[in-house]
Amino acid sequence: MTHEKDENRLDRTLKGYQEIRMDEEGKRELHEKVMGSVRQPEKRQQRRWDMRPVFSFMLAGFLLVVGGYFLANELIFSEDKDTSLTVEEQNEDVVEKGNGGITPYTSLEKAASAKLGTEVKIPFHADVPLQTAFIINDGYILDDEEFIGDPVVAAFVYSTLESGEEEEKSEELNKLKLSPGTDLIYGEFLINDKHMIGLNILNGETTHIDRINRNLIGEEKNIAGKTVYYSHRKDSIPESFRISFLVNEDVYAFYFNAERVSESYAYAFVEKSLKQMEE
Repeated sequence: MTHEKDENRLDRTLKGYQEIRMDEEGKRELHEKVMGSVRQPEKRQQRRWDMRPVFSFMLAGFLLVVGGYFLANELIFSEDKDTSLTVEEQNEDVVEKGNGGITPYTSLEKAASAKLGTEVKIPFHADVPLQTAFIINDGYILDDEEFIGDPVVAAFVYSTLESGEEEEKSEELNKLKLSPGTDLIYGEFLINDKHMIGLNILNGETTHIDRINRNLIGEEKNIAGKTVYYSHRKDSIPESFRISFLVNEDVYAFYFNAERVSESYAYAFVEKSLKQMEE
C-alpha cells in the first residue's frame, strides 16, 4: 500500500469521527489507534525484508553441504575408475606401438592383479574380444556359510560368440555360478562350446604344486624366444590345444578350442601375446 493511499484512508477515517465529541485524552487515544493501524503494514513489510539475510545464509549453508557431498563422491569414484572392472573399446586403434604396453585391458589387469595377488598380463587381440574374466579360489566352506580359501587362478575367455539363451539352461554354468570359490569380475559366463581361447593364470605361490606341474607337461617348443609346453588334448571337452609357460613363478596356460581354432592360429596367438607381455 502506498503512502498516498494511507493518507486518503486516514482522512476518511478522521472525517467520520469529526462529529463525535470527546475530550483531549480520548482524542489522543483515538489518534494513537488510528496511526497504529496505518503503521502495522509497514512493520509487517519491514519484518519480511529482515528475513532475507537469514534465508540467504541458510541457503548458502545448504548449498555448501550438498556441494561438498557431491565433490567428495566425485573424488572417491574418480579414484575407483583406475581399477574399474571394465575394458575400453576393443580395437587395434587403441593399442599403439611403443605406448608402454597400455591396452584396453589395462584397468582390468590392475583389478585382477589385486584379486589374484600377483601381476596379471592380459593379451589383447582385436580379432577375438575378451568375453569373460573370473577368479577361482581354492578352499572350503566354514559352517555352511563362510568360504575360506586363497585365489589361485585368474581365468579369461576370448570369443567372437556371445552368451545366449542356452547359457541360462546350461548345467555347467549353473554349477560355476553357484560355486562359492568362483568370482566373476568381467563379462558373462559362456558355455564351453562357445569358447575360442581360454587363458588361465596360476598364482605360483598359492596354487598347489601338483596343479602347476600338470599345466607344464607337454612337448617343449620355442615361441618368440620363450620355452613353452605344447600338448594336443584330444580327450578334453571340447578338444583343445594347450600352450603353457612360466612367467617368474606364475604359470600362463592358453587353451584353444580345436573345433574353432587351427593349430597355426594358436601358435600365432601365443607369439603375439608374448611380445605384448615383454613390452
